[in-house]
Amino acid sequence: MRKRVLTLLLVVSMCVVLLSQILPDVPRSDTLIVETSWGRVTNPSNFNIWIPGSIPSQGVHQLLTDALWYADTQTGEWINALAAQEPIYNEDFTQMTIKLREGIYWSDGVPFTADDVVFTVKNLQNNPGMNNSSQFQRYVKDIYKTDNYTVVVDLTQPYPRFHNFLTSLIFGTTWIQPKHVWEKVENPLSFTFNPPVSLGPYVLDSYDAQGYWFLYKKRDDWQRTSVGQLYGEPKPEYVVFVGYPEVDRKVIAQTRHELDMIFDLTPEGWEVLRERNPYSMVWYKDFPWAWMDDVSARFIGFNNEKYPFENKEVRWALTLALNIDDIVQNVYNGITRVTPIQLAPTQYFMEVYYKPLEEWLENFSFEDGYMPYDTEVPERIENMVNQQGYTLTQNAEDVFGIGWWKYDPQEAEKLLLNNGFSRDKNGRWLLPNGDRWEINLLAPSGVEPDSTRLGFAVADQWRNFGIEVNVETAESGLYNTRQVIGDFDVVSGWGTMQVALGIPDIWTYLQYYHSDFYVPVGTPAPLYNYYRWKVPKEIDLIIEKMESLTPDDPQIIELTKEFIKIAVEEMPIIPIAANKKFNAVDNYYWTNYPSAENPYMAPVWWWGQMKFVLPRLEPTGRK
Repeated sequence: MRKRVLTLLLVVSMCVVLLSQILPDVPRSDTLIVETSWGRVTNPSNFNIWIPGSIPSQGVHQLLTDALWYADTQTGEWINALAAQEPIYNEDFTQMTIKLREGIYWSDGVPFTADDVVFTVKNLQNNPGMNNSSQFQRYVKDIYKTDNYTVVVDLTQPYPRFHNFLTSLIFGTTWIQPKHVWEKVENPLSFTFNPPVSLGPYVLDSYDAQGYWFLYKKRDDWQRTSVGQLYGEPKPEYVVFVGYPEVDRKVIAQTRHELDMIFDLTPEGWEVLRERNPYSMVWYKDFPWAWMDDVSARFIGFNNEKYPFENKEVRWALTLALNIDDIVQNVYNGITRVTPIQLAPTQYFMEVYYKPLEEWLENFSFEDGYMPYDTEVPERIENMVNQQGYTLTQNAEDVFGIGWWKYDPQEAEKLLLNNGFSRDKNGRWLLPNGDRWEINLLAPSGVEPDSTRLGFAVADQWRNFGIEVNVETAESGLYNTRQVIGDFDVVSGWGTMQVALGIPDIWTYLQYYHSDFYVPVGTPAPLYNYYRWKVPKEIDLIIEKMESLTPDDPQIIELTKEFIKIAVEEMPIIPIAANKKFNAVDNYYWTNYPSAENPYMAPVWWWGQMKFVLPRLEPTGRK
């Protein structure tokens, strides 16, 4: 590994001038520079983030849009933003009342009122194809205002968590639209919302026509936003979101103090950065450095509608053909938490779901009695990192996870042979019809480096097993679109089913796996089930039962466990590891970022919650 680090250092030194990013000319000491989570934005002039496949994290949902409520997954804090208080339900949960915060204004001077909330829900409801359209059609009987700052939602059935559709629990939510702008739009699906009218503390100043950067300026009337009312003045006068397609360029930029907030780095990239910039830090000061409590996780997802991935024994064979030890070493340098189940392995969910399911995982078996679970994975990872010179001060399971699936090519071969597959004279796998088995694996390009590396690592292992695998990389916009419409065989991804929250109730995300929301390949999936898992009837019944319960009902945990057991048996996606982040920050111009020593909020610059970090930053005064 040391050789790789030195090689990267040499490359950085040689390329520093050639690879510098050209940014807008604004005073550096007044400007916060943030990496976009999706790299270059391929359609930079479109700010309509209410349609499937749209990208909001280039500053749009962090700085311009706002929501009724937010939840911080690090602290568990509930934030009443555009809403003045928590949602109010009647006794049978068939009606929800929203009390709105007064004194909020759109950036063009128009007051934010109940009209905007009512319009947003109706606009999405009445335009199939927009985000949450099907959910609002299903649950909203009527929505209306009783005064300028009170909204009432009549529901079609008892639904005690309807407010989750209007809460930013993870990443985004139903962002409120300005009625006075959108009511004039003939086709909401094609409307670009450019220039965007802001409800957040910043306005769009300019952007690069090629989608590499977006410049935002603090509103003169920032006091008339939820951020201003709740936390005070955001400290940066300007915020620039910029896409860096390669890890080397991020390292160069932060070394030169030209990038304050990095979305993510490879372990090697962090090795270089921490040696070259003493002002850079991640969540922990020492090993394992990375923030491991992101509420999504890495996975390998199958297109369950495509042959032969509709067969769960084929999916399991491909799982057992993976060596998790090698993946952890080669993709993560030993710094990750493995996940054998389809949930994100945050510390909280480790206690609520992972550890209580350990006994079931250890006893889980196939029909022939084969038991695929491997309990020794965390100890083997600990040995790896010890050999790298690091000493673990915590329990291995708490850091590296509870276990994973066995690397067992013989059992994988048995499953395939039993389903009509065969090998040619060179040991290459053939489909039951005699054709060579070839898998196209889609991975992101320029963003989410762990997912890219994971895709190539999995491809290598499947090739060693005898399968022809082609890795296709795509920039963020195309990658996201192809997932949504199901244009892939296998994808290296994150999130979707692999989620966690600061509460046990994740029905808001599991609901999208109900068969009512299933759409075939070629039709944009409404949310999350991009993998076209045709769920067993038992899953529908679990989701329907959870829907009838309040979020704090103890049955929620038990029903979620049953969902996970079925997901493990079916293996529609292969859960791999935590979505750990080397989301390095530079303390040269700005300080007081969230950290393990000061965990006032989750360090998620790519979520809508980032807006609440900005008032807490402190300038250093350096010019």
